[in-house]
Amino acid sequence: MANVLYVTCNLSPQGRSRTLSLGYQFLEEYLRWNPRDEVRILDLYRDNIQRFDQDVYSALKKIVRGEGCSILTDDERRKMSRIWQLADQFGGCDKYIFVTHSLNLWLPAEFKVYVDTICVPNRTYRLTPYGAEGMLPGEWKKSLHLHAAPFSYGKEADQSIGYLRSLLNFFGVTDQESVLLEGDDMDGGDDENYQAARRRLMDLALRF
Repeated sequence: MANVLYVTCNLSPQGRSRTLSLGYQFLEEYLRWNPRDEVRILDLYRDNIQRFDQDVYSALKKIVRGEGCSILTDDERRKMSRIWQLADQFGGCDKYIFVTHSLNLWLPAEFKVYVDTICVPNRTYRLTPYGAEGMLPGEWKKSLHLHAAPFSYGKEADQSIGYLRSLLNFFGVTDQESVLLEGDDMDGGDDENYQAARRRLMDLALRF
């Protein structure tokens, strides 16, 4: 049995988003083949994701200096508790499914807020004399990233897939699959591209 983390970052309801629709189709097909797996769903627009603010910065500085958690203020302790909860949830999962869309050549700000929440020393990475290194064993963890690019930015390339790939590589999650969908709105987009993405996702569901 595997623990699966399903992360979405999309303001559109499922019925209006081709990306969310495909994501849930993949999840349903995956669970058909892996009915005992446990799935945890995280909606970055809906769920409480603690932002990296002054309290969090202050708390991390105290912890890095070895001062311990006992001297944290109530606000620092409350906010760090949520951050540790999310980081431990991420580190404790075996498989990751990310369903996102492009916003100005990159991921929405809410996704970066989540990344800052799970990038926590001694949870997902450690500091060494040679620099930071990931703490997640890549030989058995894997990820799938379904990403929608609503339109072309001319010669400029969307940075979303490459960024998430680099982040996961840093953590140690090297078994990765990415599926790019052109267009996210149900009323627009290339149907041929949609069907090609769907076929690939259904195939991946058998071996993810």
